Amino acid sequence: MAGAVLGPAVAPARAQTTMTTIEDTAVGTGVNQVSYTGAWSVCTGCGPATPNSSFRYSYGYGSQATIRFSGAQISVFGIRNPLGGFAAFSVDGATPTMVDTFLISSAVALNWSSARLPEGVHTLTITNVHQRSGASSNFYVGFDRAVVGDAAVVPTPRITPPVTVEDTALGMGANQVSYAGTWTQCVGCVAVSPNNSIRTSTAAGAAATIRFSGVQADIYGVKGPNGGRAEVRVDGGMAFPIDTYAPTASITLLYSSAQLSPGNHAFTLANTGQRNAASTGNSVSFDRVEVPAGLTPTPVPPLYAGLLSGKPWNSGSFPDPVMNTTNIDAFCTWRGAPCDFVLLYTTRNSWTNITQPTDLLRNFAGWPGRLIIANPPFPENMGASNSTCATGAYDSYWRNFGSTLNAYGRQNSIIRLGWEANGDWFQWSATSPTAFINCWRHVVDSIRATAEPDPEISWSLNAHYSQNPPSHNALDIYPGDAWVDDIGLDYYDFWPPSRTKAEFDAQATAVGGLAYYYNFAIAHNKKFGVGEWGVVSGAGSNGGGDSANFIQWMNDWFVERAGRGLSYEFYFGNCDPGNVGSNLYRPLGPGCIYRNTNAGARYQQLWRRT
Repeated sequence: MAGAVLGPAVAPARAQTTMTTIEDTAVGTGVNQVSYTGAWSVCTGCGPATPNSSFRYSYGYGSQATIRFSGAQISVFGIRNPLGGFAAFSVDGATPTMVDTFLISSAVALNWSSARLPEGVHTLTITNVHQRSGASSNFYVGFDRAVVGDAAVVPTPRITPPVTVEDTALGMGANQVSYAGTWTQCVGCVAVSPNNSIRTSTAAGAAATIRFSGVQADIYGVKGPNGGRAEVRVDGGMAFPIDTYAPTASITLLYSSAQLSPGNHAFTLANTGQRNAASTGNSVSFDRVEVPAGLTPTPVPPLYAGLLSGKPWNSGSFPDPVMNTTNIDAFCTWRGAPCDFVLLYTTRNSWTNITQPTDLLRNFAGWPGRLIIANPPFPENMGASNSTCATGAYDSYWRNFGSTLNAYGRQNSIIRLGWEANGDWFQWSATSPTAFINCWRHVVDSIRATAEPDPEISWSLNAHYSQNPPSHNALDIYPGDAWVDDIGLDYYDFWPPSRTKAEFDAQATAVGGLAYYYNFAIAHNKKFGVGEWGVVSGAGSNGGGDSANFIQWMNDWFVERAGRGLSYEFYFGNCDPGNVGSNLYRPLGPGCIYRNTNAGARYQQLWRRT
């Protein structure tokens, strides 16, 4: 859905002498009929009431309703409810418009109207893109009827001015805030507050409810050394966790909502009574909510679309040979299934490239999947070290990184911080466990101090033998549960290769294997992911070569743990001389000397979306 426009399109009114209604029951492929592909269910006599007592609905990615009509404009009525997800509307194959169908209570509503069209026969497609706002609890898209003619079009809503709801705007109405539990007002405590006032709670369950009208809003509050954990709910929907700890106190963005349906909404900011290990208290503070002007929020990347791959885990790849959308999409097209994630690496030669990777983020600004970003804790070849990092000397750089994620709307990325530190080939290798752990904690605290919401931090290791730390036990460099969100592992078919299923199973369960770190993740209530994996043709007898069996065994291992803590896997394809030689599909040529056709055929067979 790259390039999709968020929000309903409303056309200017024009005269038309007739109107034609196309009900959900007018099934067929002719003019003024609708056809369905994918999983759609019919609901007869269900609420909310519709003119023909019938409507259709879907939850599945790619489910489509196709309406053929004759006329110059079409308006679509559907079901909006608490389960509502995003629907994409496209006429005659044009760029789709995405519309959020969430509503706090169920209702039949005008979901979308086309712009003025040339007279004649047209085709409208309504697609379930398997996306949702933070308030929704599912990916429901409902279709009731389409009306060809202008009478169904509502007038263009007036543009509303920006609104700020301060902590002092007490009440239960629009643009007011009400407090439950114990909150204390502090005037003059933090100078950058616009009204010089904030409210603070320390008790579990204390909540501030802010009511406003608009399609997007932002909550500001205090992060500081005594900051505790909070959660935000939009219109009573799912809870979004927030950690308000930061090494130094400041007022900052705590939460930015996704697009909401036009109308009245409510944020609830609640103190959970918890804190991370670095914090000295459970303080949660509220300063204000800002509602932008107009009806359309600031443009952001497409919402993460969930499991587009069809796998019960997130599946993706590295955009070999150059990190751009063309290369990742080429791989996804070849395998026959969209990618949920793309694996990226920042350039490691400067602080700017590491912590403000604007070119990389700009390249993927319109890509609809999620990003997994491999980031070193400091630049290479400039005298930086884990020991210096552990003093907090680099904290300001990492606060910039959090702000950069905010600016490009990529706070939901996974950050593979200091990956493969249990090896001896990177300058951040954990030769000193204490220095590595303290460096890690400083970096994570600094990112979380500015990025909102917090990105997912992955502790990613290399499989099998650990050259570092000196104990050769990688668990000695685990940074602690408070600073880790998932356990990741890079797993290739070499050192040692798996030539038989028995060897694969033994290596998986041995110290340093897949099952070894997976079990560690589950024991610590962490998600588990395989951040890089692949066959190996580039390591001579130390690699398993073009092994379709290795692809099969990895797939079987993933399937066995689907829904039981397995979060993601990324096939790393590369055919450069001197690298692992894991390429599955790129043709041989200059700069590409390995291609594994047997493994590629098995991968296509297992990963193709059916």
